[in-house]
Amino acid sequence: MVKTDLTVFKNIISLFSIRFAGYIIPLITLPYLVKVLQPVGFGYLSFGIAVLQYCTLVVNYGFDLSATRKIAQNRENVHYISDIFWNILFLRLFISLVGFLVLVVFIHLFPDLYRIKWILLWGYLSVLGTALFPMWLFQGKEQLGRISAARIFLQISCVPLFFVFVKNTQDDWVASLIYALPQLLISVVAVYIIHKRKWIVLKKIKLATIKKELIDGWHLFISTAAISLYTTTITVVLGSVSGPYSVAIYTSANKILQAAQGLYQPISSAFYPRINNLMKENKQLAFKTIRKLFKIQFVITICISVGLFLFSNIVVDILYGDDYRNAALILQLLSPIPIVVGCSNIFGIQILLTCGYKKEFSTILLISGFINMILIFPLCYKFNEFGAAFSVLITEIFVTVSMLFVVILKKIPVWESKRNV
Repeated sequence: MVKTDLTVFKNIISLFSIRFAGYIIPLITLPYLVKVLQPVGFGYLSFGIAVLQYCTLVVNYGFDLSATRKIAQNRENVHYISDIFWNILFLRLFISLVGFLVLVVFIHLFPDLYRIKWILLWGYLSVLGTALFPMWLFQGKEQLGRISAARIFLQISCVPLFFVFVKNTQDDWVASLIYALPQLLISVVAVYIIHKRKWIVLKKIKLATIKKELIDGWHLFISTAAISLYTTTITVVLGSVSGPYSVAIYTSANKILQAAQGLYQPISSAFYPRINNLMKENKQLAFKTIRKLFKIQFVITICISVGLFLFSNIVVDILYGDDYRNAALILQLLSPIPIVVGCSNIFGIQILLTCGYKKEFSTILLISGFINMILIFPLCYKFNEFGAAFSVLITEIFVTVSMLFVVILKKIPVWESKRNV
């Protein structure tokens, strides 16, 4: 048990380090980028990155959760893992190629996309990097140390490139390219580590296995697609309805929120493969682990939410300056989200998914996405960036309440510590 707890702790540190690199390090470059690119240029860059996140979403196809679960439950079976690895790699590369062709067509169909075509085309390298990078394999095996260190090194190494090559408002595409480089390079490092550790052997791509992986990942893909309806789509709709300035203000606040959420999300991500493994071997211990995670995460998220509300003005002023003063108000409006999302993670990912309720999980998120789509257009049209923030908050609360309702409805005995499961 001590060794198990130590492994989880090491993975928490590794995932936290990745989150730090993904959220905190960009905050180092943000003050420079918002100044050099100006609010409008930064808004175009943010709009382009939001569009590329759709492509990344499709390439991921829910494999980050479905494949992680399978690896965690069969981590010593080299042939089983190899089958999963090669088939998912093939699927991701195929989807990324089709996605690129679709993006090129859309660029020529829609003026808003044509205006930022170079941001999208150069930034698509990050989507290719996502297709090649099997993070799910490292997470399922609970071996995150070296790959995390390599990822952080690459992201830190790319930071000076922003200051050297991004000099004016015309360099927004350069910033997009630099953002993409670490994701592309880490895939090369991952291949080297996998080969050195002999985690996989060569396997033929099988149509039956590909079909099975697509079916297994479908509900999780629908879930992540639904989540994008009230996360990524917010930025796209806001850009179309209210313009690049509102996008810049909302995105600036949201980046701080994401950085704050990065303080607790690695904990739940590290526990996810362990809980999946325990669900197969000892359900009672799995539920005990979930209760432990809930207590830890609840305390942390309360502290984060209170901190965001109280210090939003100071943080925004330091990072962005007077031109982004409204971002502090947006951040205050979004400040309850860490608590809300922390709870929905426990009810949804850690309980419903690990107990096999994928359909219920995806249905909740799909309904939530549609609710957000109903709210977002009138709210953004009427209240601009404030409407976008309010729409996200309402949707996240609905998700959390719905997840808890299903846990109670299905009578999952996660809170009954003395009951035999």
